[in-house]
Order: sequence, then structure tokens, then C-alpha cells
Amino acid sequence: MGKKAITILMVFILLFGIMNIGFSQSRNPSRQEVEKIIEEVATKRGIPSIIMKCIAKKESTFRQFDSKGRPLMGANKYAGIMQIDIEGNIYNSDKLKNDPVYNIEAGADHLLNKWKIANDKMIQIGNMDPNILEHWYFALWGYNGLLERNNPNIKDKTYQDKIYEIALNDYNQRINPINKRSIPSRGGHPRSDRRISTPEEYHEGDIIKYQVDDLVKPDTMEKANGKEQLVLHDAPRGKAIGTVKVDQTMTILEGPVLKRGFYFYKVRVNEDSREGWVYGNWIALSTDNS
Repeated sequence: MGKKAITILMVFILLFGIMNIGFSQSRNPSRQEVEKIIEEVATKRGIPSIIMKCIAKKESTFRQFDSKGRPLMGANKYAGIMQIDIEGNIYNSDKLKNDPVYNIEAGADHLLNKWKIANDKMIQIGNMDPNILEHWYFALWGYNGLLERNNPNIKDKTYQDKIYEIALNDYNQRINPINKRSIPSRGGHPRSDRRISTPEEYHEGDIIKYQVDDLVKPDTMEKANGKEQLVLHDAPRGKAIGTVKVDQTMTILEGPVLKRGFYFYKVRVNEDSREGWVYGNWIALSTDNS
């Protein structure tokens, strides 16, 4: 997608974000509104939007509140649309329960954490390009808990299978599962550095890739202990060499470079001319682009 098209999309996102402020604390947004929020968040976080939509359908049927206007809770500890743990001391529990946008952002953050675990500690599927839907198999397993019940050799219909079923039934999007013979028959999730092939028939998502000379800014998740800083690295997934403040801008110099499941971009910080590499998941196109 070109710079002009991305700019138009990000302006829409900004306007829609402003509109979201008006959500009532006891009114469920419509499914269409929730799906628009998910598309906005997925765009910022470098996640195929259909993956997040299917999780939201499975976890809550797109509901932030129950029929009495109370926060939707699962097992008294999982809140809202994405059913995020309020006891983990990572996120603001009140916002998880009452703010659908914050809840969806936390869901994206949670899913990216599972994606990182899948890339670091589990069987690799192809090159683990995040824009290939079939590559999210183990991250989806992790979203629901790295439990033996989600091993397809033990249970006929796993959490992953249910997500794929929603994708097909609700969005007419087929996602092919990996061959279950590639997964150990027992012992929970597969702890391995083996690599298996991407299914012969695979499907691409809608992740936006930035271009050289694009002007971007940090866009990180606001957690319970404050807004996280964007880290500058000396190489893709390399050593941290500094941070970028939220009011600074960066110019894309190189990228995207795929490294262990994540897209990285080499940037120059415009305010002080530092250069380094950043995760593409935590930046957004600046509205100053023309």
C-alpha cells in the first residue's frame, strides 16, 4: 500500500478514534463498531485484522458488557471483548472492564506476546511472516493458554480450530491448519526449534508495510504503569541503544526486514538524528506526511 493510501487510512483512524470517546460505559458498541475498532488497532499493531476479529467473536461475541450493562466477565477475572485477565497487574483493570478500545488494544498486546513466544520457543511454520494467516496457529494456541487441551492430537476441536471455523463461517476466509503429525502427541504445547513448512495453500492478511521516507511516530500501549517507550535497537531484534519519546518523529530509512516473526524498520529520529531499528508493531504513520 502506498504512502498516500496509508495517509488516508490513518486520517480515518484518527477521526474514528475521536468518535470512540463517546461510547457509553454501559452500552455495547455494535458489532460493526467493534470490528472497526479492531481494524484500527490491528493496523497499528501489525496483526491481520481477521485474526483479532475471530478472537473477539469467540471470546465475547463482540460484547464489552453483559445484558445488565455490567462489564462482561469470564471466570470472574477475564474482562470485556477480548477477555483479558484483570489480575495480571499489567493493564488498568477499570479500563479493561469499561473501555472497549483499551480492551481491544490490550488484546492485541496479549496476542503479540503469544506471537513472540511462538517465534522464540515453539515450532516454526515457514518463515513466520505475520501476514500469512496460517502462521498464527501457535500464537492462537497461546492466546487461550498453552494447554494440552489445545493439542489437536488430544482434542478434536481445539481453540485454534474454532477460530478458523469463525473465519470461514463469518468472513468466508479459509485458514488451513498445520499437519497435526508435526505436533507431539502429548506434553502440552510443542517446545521445539524445528521448522515445518507453511501449508501449500496459504492466505495473506492485511498488514500495512511502511515505505522508505515515510514519516512515523511512536504508538505504544498505555499500561497500568504508564505508556511504554519505543525502543531503538542496533539491528533487527538487536541490542537496545535508546528510546524514542512519544512526541518525536522518525523517518523510515530501510525496511521492512522480517526477523523472527516481526517486521523491523531502520529509522532516523528527526529531532536528534539518531538512527536505529524499531519494531513495526509500535509505530504509526504521522499525520504530517504529505
